[in-house]
Amino acid sequence: MALEFGILMLTGILLYAALAHRVNQNVDDELFRQAEMISNQLERSHFYLWSRHLNEFARHFQGPVELISINGNVLFNSQGTLIERGGNSVSQALARAFRKNQVTFASTASLLRKTNLRIIAMPIHLGGEVAAVILLAKSTADIAAIFRLMFIIGGILGLIMILLSALAGYFMAKKALAPIQEILSTARAVAAGDLSRRLESRAREKEIQTLVNVLNKMFEELETSFVAQRRFIADASHELRLPLTILKGEIEVALRHPRKREEYVQILRQQLDTIERMQRIVNDLLTLARADAGQLELVQEPVDLSLLLHEVGQQHLILFANHHITLDIDVPDGLEVMGDAAHLERVLMNLLNNAYKYSPDHSTVTLSARVEDQKWAVIRIRDEGPGIPLEKQKYLFDRFYRADDARCRKEGEGAGLGLSICKRIVEAHGGTMAVESRPGEGATFIVRLPLSGPDPMHDSRLRSMLKPARRTGR
Repeated sequence: MALEFGILMLTGILLYAALAHRVNQNVDDELFRQAEMISNQLERSHFYLWSRHLNEFARHFQGPVELISINGNVLFNSQGTLIERGGNSVSQALARAFRKNQVTFASTASLLRKTNLRIIAMPIHLGGEVAAVILLAKSTADIAAIFRLMFIIGGILGLIMILLSALAGYFMAKKALAPIQEILSTARAVAAGDLSRRLESRAREKEIQTLVNVLNKMFEELETSFVAQRRFIADASHELRLPLTILKGEIEVALRHPRKREEYVQILRQQLDTIERMQRIVNDLLTLARADAGQLELVQEPVDLSLLLHEVGQQHLILFANHHITLDIDVPDGLEVMGDAAHLERVLMNLLNNAYKYSPDHSTVTLSARVEDQKWAVIRIRDEGPGIPLEKQKYLFDRFYRADDARCRKEGEGAGLGLSICKRIVEAHGGTMAVESRPGEGATFIVRLPLSGPDPMHDSRLRSMLKPARRTGR
């Protein structure tokens, strides 16, 4: 508001200065023309005829006319002396006309004063010397009235413009700040615990829309994080409560009456199994927490992935054979990745154990590996179990999630942390993990790891290219 008022004031001052200069120029031109006309007439006539010429001129000229001789005497005066009305400005103009032989202009007051007179002092020459100075004055009262009217109208219009601009600025600012107010309101609601709130601003400004999208994404991630945290706490409490309840019950039963040493040993062994199950859950939770914090400790060394896949597969042969499950291993030699062999072994063990749990008798589990794009080792573990519904696949790698315990051949085993840990380990190695499944058609878990060594398929392709050449050479 102050800036706009300052701009209007500066504009008014500049406009007044320009108009005043122009008006003064017009008045001066008219005075100069009239003064030049009478001065020429006087210079061409005899001194004794000057009074008659001045009277005739004064009758037609609208304003005071005064003639002052070189010695300061007033030779003619039509409406009173101008020196007394003009003060120092007229005296100075008269002095310059006498001394410097110059046509000079002066004003008795400001242009906006009704009594202002614009005066011209022009020398009169006789015999080549300044003999007198004629003073002509013209009133600027009409001009002052026009300027006052212009200032009044300009002031009213300026005030109206300021009010309109203030109203427009208020509504524009209100509209511009509406998304910010919505953001503040939503942020306060989210901070108070209402994580379901989202911004609905439809602002056209690209910056505001980008901010809204980023904040909505952040609120969604916060909600997802808090929901996952609450579910994690609830599931962890549930998983730990059951073994603790069993442990407490067994201890209470053992303390009801004295028992033999063998009975205490058996009870302690049962309690030790329960404690080991709790310890596994706690260790898995610690592994997940470290992975989430980016602090999962991995040894970075070359890992012979082909050998590791064969070793893990061999370790499961007896387990699979006990349930008439066939393990088909199709892994090429030379697969090498950088990472931690122990953690990668844990991933493969967990996936093969899951395949064992969900595979029916007399079925086949396939463990295969291939090279893709000459930079990825892609491992596939496929079973012929009941499969996983599509709507449940997106939750499969969540903590404590189990698609359907009823389909597992060993009910009650596991806390639902294995796949979540596997995914974190694979991602820590720079890879990805996914699942492909349809109900009734089994499930395929796919692990992609970046290769670190030479392409293992290079030798086989080279041999296939050389075989025809050898036959040709024969």
